Amino acid sequence: MNADKVENLIELYGWLQIPNLIYSREGFKIPTVGDKWIMPIPTRSAVIRFSRVLSDRLKWSIKKYIINQIETVSAAAGLRWWNLSATIVAREVDFGLVGQITGGQFKSRLISLVEKVISDARSDHRLWSLYEVIQWYIWCAENYCELGFCPAYALELEGMTIGGCPRGEAVRSHDPEKGPLHRSLELPLVIKALREDDSLKLQHLQEKAAVALSIALGRNPANLTYLKESDLLNLTPGDNMPCYVIRMPRIKKRLLSPRDDFMEEYLDTEFASILLKLFDANKTVDTTLQLPSGVVTIERPIFIKIGGNRVARATGQFEHSFNMMSSDINILIKDFVLRHNIISPITGEQLQISPRRFRYTLATNLAAEGTSKRELARILDHTDTQHVQVYFELAGNIVEHLDKASAKAFSKYLDFFKGKVIVGDNEAINGERDDKHLSFINEDNPTDQTSIGVCGESTICHLDPPFSCYLCPKFQPYKHADHEHVLESLLSSRERRIEKYENARLGIQLDDVILAVAQVVELCLEVEHV
Repeated sequence: MNADKVENLIELYGWLQIPNLIYSREGFKIPTVGDKWIMPIPTRSAVIRFSRVLSDRLKWSIKKYIINQIETVSAAAGLRWWNLSATIVAREVDFGLVGQITGGQFKSRLISLVEKVISDARSDHRLWSLYEVIQWYIWCAENYCELGFCPAYALELEGMTIGGCPRGEAVRSHDPEKGPLHRSLELPLVIKALREDDSLKLQHLQEKAAVALSIALGRNPANLTYLKESDLLNLTPGDNMPCYVIRMPRIKKRLLSPRDDFMEEYLDTEFASILLKLFDANKTVDTTLQLPSGVVTIERPIFIKIGGNRVARATGQFEHSFNMMSSDINILIKDFVLRHNIISPITGEQLQISPRRFRYTLATNLAAEGTSKRELARILDHTDTQHVQVYFELAGNIVEHLDKASAKAFSKYLDFFKGKVIVGDNEAINGERDDKHLSFINEDNPTDQTSIGVCGESTICHLDPPFSCYLCPKFQPYKHADHEHVLESLLSSRERRIEKYENARLGIQLDDVILAVAQVVELCLEVEHV
């Protein structure tokens, strides 16, 4: 079998040759000379290397199929090559598809290869992963059966029942490194690091912005790469109470460009302020581009890729010349955790983080709080509600048992208490004021009262004592107070709420306070032993 044989078939049947240039459905030019094709996808590095295919029949058929996908679906659909490369091309030598073989031999050996791939996928319960392989074979059998694709076998493949990708496995399994972040033990650590990070370095601001948007909106990293600074809008300019929305570009909606359509989402002022600081830092980056027509200033993306996006420039998508890729957003988020050395209380190791985990976390928490399926699908930008079912299956199960021992163990990681332990009133700010002395009152037994400390706030306090006191930096707990009793009472109340209301949100709404009290208990013991 050699190249001439394929050329003979092309001439005999009048097939069109592989062109030197094609246009994707979106209208992008893609040079197709040779075996190295660069896909115009600015969110990721996407190069197809057909040189890996040794069989000329196989290479020609795959090239034709990929061209069809690019022209009729999208440039990104050309990356279906990777699936074919991993399943078919990787086995071509083992099944004798290379060398001097006849069309009949190619046909029988290719069927044997596909059968083996299907058998392996069945054994691994991953039959869904072969959808592209099967579609490729069917398409080739319909269009180029003379190459060695069997129409009868294609009919068998077409009759196969292939289930969809099993969605939400990481969510269902409570995977500590891939599933949702623990709402009380892990997510607060990330938010705390975000609030305490006052660095104005460009890279650090990019990290903070990527984390903030992932927490708030749960979008895929590709969404973030297309954001422009102009997408952040203040609906109440000049007002002391700004109201921010961000226009989120849509991906995977068969649009010619993700920026052809937007979803406007409310953005908390605290998170919006991080973006505004990033915008100030972005001004130091030159986003002009030298083109044959002259120097052009590119509208600044929120996440600027220093050095530029080579894929966007090489494929003529100059408006995306400074956009980051999806992998860059992932790196920003991981670097944030690494820089702050965030340790998960659950695993005792560095927190494993990704945009997908933030997405799972947002969806799971919203489902637990009673958000409707339709609204959650809208928030996650799904076209229907079937993809969000897994979060509602999990909603009633996200509350983990929390006892006194685990609360004390976790408290050292979370560090919710920011006040100062005191021995007596003479050490305390406002120690002489009776109205600033605080007591814990058991909600089930009002006669059960415990003196816990002194409020150091000089003005009127608008918090909700005594629960919010343990989280307040102005709180001065007594070393000798029975904080252990407070901890036991809160844990008992937590369990009763979960059992009585069967509601995850009601069960964990006091977790921050419980963990802060546990931290005070441990600090008092340390003071006692000093």
